[in-house]
Amino acid sequence: MKKINHNSFKLISKIPLRQYSGEYRIFHFTGFGNPPKNENDTEINAKKLIIPKTLEATSGISDTLTYRDNVSGNVSKSPPALKNLTNTALLESSSIATTTSKPPVECAEKTLEKKTKKSKCLRPVPRVKLVDVPPDDCNVRKAEIPTVKLRDGHVMPMFGLGTWGAPSNQAERAVKHALKVGYRMIDCAHVYENEEAVGKAINRSIEKCIVKREELFVISKLWNTFHDPHLVMTGCRQSLCDLKLSYLNLYLIHWPMGYRAGDDLIPYDACGRVIGSRVDYIETWKAMEELVERRLTRSIGLSNFNKNQIERIWKIAKIKPVVNQVECHPYLSQKRLKAYLNKKGVVLVAYSPLGAPARPWVKKDEPKVLDDNVIKTIAFNTGRTPAQVCIRYQIQRGNPVIPKSVTPSRIESNFDVANFELSDQEMKILDKLDRKLRFVALSQLSNHPHYPFNDVF
Repeated sequence: MKKINHNSFKLISKIPLRQYSGEYRIFHFTGFGNPPKNENDTEINAKKLIIPKTLEATSGISDTLTYRDNVSGNVSKSPPALKNLTNTALLESSSIATTTSKPPVECAEKTLEKKTKKSKCLRPVPRVKLVDVPPDDCNVRKAEIPTVKLRDGHVMPMFGLGTWGAPSNQAERAVKHALKVGYRMIDCAHVYENEEAVGKAINRSIEKCIVKREELFVISKLWNTFHDPHLVMTGCRQSLCDLKLSYLNLYLIHWPMGYRAGDDLIPYDACGRVIGSRVDYIETWKAMEELVERRLTRSIGLSNFNKNQIERIWKIAKIKPVVNQVECHPYLSQKRLKAYLNKKGVVLVAYSPLGAPARPWVKKDEPKVLDDNVIKTIAFNTGRTPAQVCIRYQIQRGNPVIPKSVTPSRIESNFDVANFELSDQEMKILDKLDRKLRFVALSQLSNHPHYPFNDVF
């Protein structure tokens, strides 16, 4: 086991990965990946999501989720007051080792009894009102946005709104405002824990004649605990239920790395360590294809996959992935990956195009993309903001881009990128800023068998 110096948080010893049958165990270090605690120093599990293990083959969506507070035992339709703990799920892992199904002896007394309750979300259709069309007398203003055609024939806007890290109340307001401004692509994910709020904003905007469903491009992602093939459809239907939509435009495998299936977004063992899954993403992809066949999503793709992982999927896929959504900004231009994807006819979608300045794990001494003097100079010369320059940089490279913001003025500013262009010289200058610097590296998971960033690209 790895030891930790609690004063310096420096790793003292390393033990190589050992394999057993069944699952991998991901260890957490104190103050980083351990389960959150309340004021009484009691371990809590925020927003425990309860999803049935089996799913009836219905074509509809139904009610809302229920949440159980493991401290009080109360069950409610709204999340607990704890704020977005699993929005840091990409952080909440440290090093990986394997384990048997039984916890160590010293942890046995800490084992908590798991209580489950079937979700109301997957009942038959009439429980949820789906608003796919506006009222008959609605006159919706059509937004003019540059688009890219995907390999399956569907059309995708070149920029949209990201929702990672946005608390539910802020996410709802941000999406409403973005749709009023003219955004037509919204990027979501189950693990962001705000899809219900996003769905409420989308449906109310449709009802108020701000946008038509057919003009929207809604993206969601399969979280790591749903990698088992028999759970893929459950994960998709869960997102559809939360978003209150009858179909998605694009559904992605969020990460190639899986977590143990279960009720929790982050599955802890009795010692407070996250448990990983050995499910091969190849099998996950085969189940993703069925979602297209059942018309639950129009397109399917990948997120955070490297070249070799895409190649493995390409060889077995009946339906090829249309996009690979990855971190991309001037400090991480992804030139080699983009060149490879271009040959495959796969679109690179850029997330964190501003360098993820609001990421929870940001360090004071880390370089900030928006503070780069070169970018600031180009922004000054073009009469634009550094953020607009970074967004325009991706668009001119042919990369759809999804900057996240919950501030109305920034949402408007980020959208105002269609009426100016960067010169060839400015594009070359921005290309030279590449440092291969990854802000969403998940380096704590580098021992996972499906960790994507050990390869060159």
